[in-house]
Amino acid sequence: MNQQKIIVKTESSNLWWGVYGLTEKTGWEDIELFYESGERVGYVCLNAKSYLRSSLVSLENKPDEKDFYEALQSYLTDNKCHYWFYYNKKEDEHFFEVPYEAPRNEEGIKPCFIDIWHSDEGIGIQTIESAVAEFADKFLKIKDCLVEVKRDVTLEEALVSFKENEERFGGKTPHEIIFSEELVTELSALWKMNNNDVLKKLKESI
Repeated sequence: MNQQKIIVKTESSNLWWGVYGLTEKTGWEDIELFYESGERVGYVCLNAKSYLRSSLVSLENKPDEKDFYEALQSYLTDNKCHYWFYYNKKEDEHFFEVPYEAPRNEEGIKPCFIDIWHSDEGIGIQTIESAVAEFADKFLKIKDCLVEVKRDVTLEEALVSFKENEERFGGKTPHEIIFSEELVTELSALWKMNNNDVLKKLKESI
């Protein structure tokens, strides 16, 4: 069977600040998925443990959020992807179902939106790749999925937006930028450069 590709488009500058080591990795990101033909699969929201863990306290004493709270607790105790499904009602004016097969509710309705809860603490390129590959296997029936994350924000563009944000909201104390070994290795794969050249490029950029 030929390998199939899913192309991922990202939404926020925060993701790329984390990818390039300018900040901690973001805890959530909306991503848009496409087949290689250009046909759109749809949006999903990718969440990491750092973000969802912070939600527990606010949900603890809300009886109407009991199912969500218990699902979060289960997710935070293991190391695999979990999913949370949102459903429209048939009478909703803008009723929508995802265009692929997914768990139906008691009324036989497919989700209108899906969250992916990934086991990583923060979201990097490898997080997106592994999350989308599993999603494609589970819902799109693509067993051997090649995931391509569109690099719409370059290091130089990320630095500009990061510095603008820091000047606007960061006060007088600059953020300390540290390039971890894990980060350098991840960017080495993204940029197709060796680790030393990646580290040199990062240090020269700041």
